[in-house]
Amino acid sequence: MEMRHPTPQGLWTETGIAAPDVPTLAADCAAETAIIGGGFCGLSAALHLAEAGREAILLEAETVGWGASGRNGGQVIAGLKLDPHEMTAKFGRERGLALHRFGAATTDLVFSLIERFQIRCEAHREGWIQAAHSPRIMAEIAARAADLAAQGEQVELLDRERMAALLGTDFYRGGMLDRRSGMVQPYSYARGLAAAALAAGARIFAGTCVTHLEREGTRWRLRTPQGSVTADQVLIATNGYTGDLHPALRPAMIVVQSYQVATEPLPPALDRTVLPSRLPVSDLMQLGVYFRRDDAGRFIIGGRGSLTERERLDLFEDAAENAYRLYPALREIGFSLRWGGKLALTRDHLPRLVTLEPGLHAAYGCNGRGVALATMLGKLAAERLRGMAHPDLPIATLPPARYPLHALRLPAMMAIAKFRRLRRRFLRG
Repeated sequence: MEMRHPTPQGLWTETGIAAPDVPTLAADCAAETAIIGGGFCGLSAALHLAEAGREAILLEAETVGWGASGRNGGQVIAGLKLDPHEMTAKFGRERGLALHRFGAATTDLVFSLIERFQIRCEAHREGWIQAAHSPRIMAEIAARAADLAAQGEQVELLDRERMAALLGTDFYRGGMLDRRSGMVQPYSYARGLAAAALAAGARIFAGTCVTHLEREGTRWRLRTPQGSVTADQVLIATNGYTGDLHPALRPAMIVVQSYQVATEPLPPALDRTVLPSRLPVSDLMQLGVYFRRDDAGRFIIGGRGSLTERERLDLFEDAAENAYRLYPALREIGFSLRWGGKLALTRDHLPRLVTLEPGLHAAYGCNGRGVALATMLGKLAAERLRGMAHPDLPIATLPPARYPLHALRLPAMMAIAKFRRLRRRFLRG
């Protein structure tokens, strides 16, 4: 089946709940706090500020959830990229464990918000699987599972037979099942957060691109083509879509593309054999992919792709070929939908909540775990905008992340990415 031309949110646009009706900014206005970016982080910040009785205005250049929040795989993964022992080694036992607890609680926050506001977003919390093809990766995952279990987290190792039963493929040697995690329809989740924030009293303006930030006395003015907003406190929550909004943010992250493809709902024979457990899976070491099913029975697979702004149609084909390697029978029906978006990586794999200037803050760097982590970063940012400090939480006290020689890192990363793609193709052959 021929893939349709990419659309911004692809499948999620077609199956998402209705967006709340929000206006475009049409005049100058003011508030205690202003938020730039209508993704999970900004919407969570607006919601938590409004619930605390604070004036909050959110400005989104497109529509709520338009960026990474509406384009990702919808995997709601607990924790950060660093394991507990890595956090304690880096920050000491007390601060390292505080950071671990912060990451571990991210999925609790997501699913509690979905329950509290009755967001219809195909939410499931039966777990998430991290898959291992090689003995080396299996050993790493086993060590990770032991590390997490020592902190009381609900994880378990899966052997080859259990993996085959859950996934419907014998490609993997084993893996880890993390019961804290799950999945959502991400665009619907973003729209549900927006509706909750509006109901709590936040003001949201879509189609309103902030083009310039300037300090005016003790306040900030956010300029847009239609008008401006003045605020005491400002949060930049645009992550991989920040562009040149503030000079300190461009070298703070590397922006990469993510690509996804989806089938139509699988016929009964394939429905029983292709990922029969319906659990979301990540294999970022061997094939460099993540995959899942949705409530209608579609199979969705994605992976990290281009390091440039240019669309690479061959990477959609790569995602499909990886799916066929796992499930050869999928070749009979093919993939009809494709889409992609941008995500932000930091050098140390840690997110940041930083104060760039007095009253100007930024949250960024979810490193591929944005559904849960960005939601929690928004809550954390709301607390900072209300004047709360977090001295024991490293991501709230670290300086802005910075890639040294930022302009030279992109060519190097592109070369590494090309090598890895060639290696995977060689192993596939």
